[in-house]
Formats: sequence, structure tokens, C-alpha cells
Amino acid sequence: MTGFTHRGLHGQVVNALGARIMRGELQPGQSLDTDTLMFEFDVSRTVIREALRALTAKGLVDARPKHGTFVTERERWQLLDADVMNWRSSGSPDGRLVLELDQVRVIIEPAAAALAATMRNDEQLEEISKALAQLVTSHRADSRIDHVDADVAFHLAVLAASGNELLTHFEVVLEPAIRARHELALEHLTGHEYLDAHRGVYEAIAEGSAESARAQMTELMTRSAQDIEEILQTGSHATT
Repeated sequence: MTGFTHRGLHGQVVNALGARIMRGELQPGQSLDTDTLMFEFDVSRTVIREALRALTAKGLVDARPKHGTFVTERERWQLLDADVMNWRSSGSPDGRLVLELDQVRVIIEPAAAALAATMRNDEQLEEISKALAQLVTSHRADSRIDHVDADVAFHLAVLAASGNELLTHFEVVLEPAIRARHELALEHLTGHEYLDAHRGVYEAIAEGSAESARAQMTELMTRSAQDIEEILQTGSHATT
């Protein structure tokens, strides 16, 4: 996903302030003084104003006469914005984010898998197959980074195979969800049941069985959401 990180000086300021808001270092109602920010980031007033306008568009800050610029209440934040998602999922995992995204995935991904079973072409099926193979290989090699990348690739390939452009753009939510949950559940090694569940999704899509694909993905997503709930309740760090 793209973000403000490499978009010049104002992008660097946006990225820094956005991350601070997501981490709670800047609280709702807290003022943002332009002069102070100019000094801290060693940039012009114009750069700070551009950065604050970008954050305003994302619902993170606002300004009022005589009160200046301030951090807004959480309910005003554009939580599905790509940059906001990145800020929430970077660094220490946001447990609430991971849990809520897993709950959303339980709703959306089974439907995407069912569509993929009837809409996919051979090339798209091959992409799902390749991602599954990478998932197995990374598991055998005990390579966490490769494993997370393969998991992301698998689920994005299923979305792409659905033939629905809106579902394809769900990657804005899906990728940080997967990466954040793996970070939250860092210490536990993926088991064979996890791999078998992904294989079940692939086989159902390959067979063109929409109902089976829906059921297989529902089982995978439900198990994932339950595991995260247990992690958050116990304070442990384990994963499927």
C-alpha cells in the first residue's frame, strides 16, 4: 500500500504526526502549534499547513477560530484510509484493530472465495496456487517474513479472482490486517491445520464449488478471529 512516507517534506510530517495520533502520543483535543511543529521538523510554515490539511482530510485533525488546530475525536477518523491503516498496524500491534479486522474478514472473505470459485480464470487460479506453495515452503523453512508475505499473497489472489473490483480494493484493509495479526501472534509457529485450511480454500475454488469455497474460507476466518480473541484475553502471543 502507498503512504505519505516518501512524498516529500510534507509527507514526512504527515506520516510522523499520523503515527503519533494512532499510537496515542497525541490525544483527542490536544492542540498542534504550527510554530512548534516548524521548529521540530525544521520545515516551512507552508509545509506544516499542507501536512495539517492532509490530516484534516483524513479526519484526524481540525481547526476552530481562537482554538487553533487540534486532534479530533476517534469517531471522526477515516479508519479505512490507507495511511491511517498503515499507521495503526505499524510498530506495536493494535489489538483492537486486529480483532475488528478479523471480524470484518469473516464477513467479506468467504463471499470473495465463493465468487472466485465461479469467476476465476486459469491465470488467477495459478496465482492462488503459487501463493499456497509459497506458504507451505515458508512454513517448512520456518521463515516468518516469507510466511507472512505468502499469506498476504494468497488472500489478495482470492480477492482478485472474485472478479469484483470493490473486493479487490479491500486489500487496503486486508494486508495490514494480516501483517498486524502475525505481528501480534509472533511467537507461535503455524500448524499444519492452518496450511490445510488454506489448501481447502484453494481446492474448492479450483473445483468451481462456490458453497464449498465459502464454507472453507468461513472456517479459516472464524478460527483466525477466535485465536486473536484468545490472544487478547490471555495476553499471550500465539497464532494459528
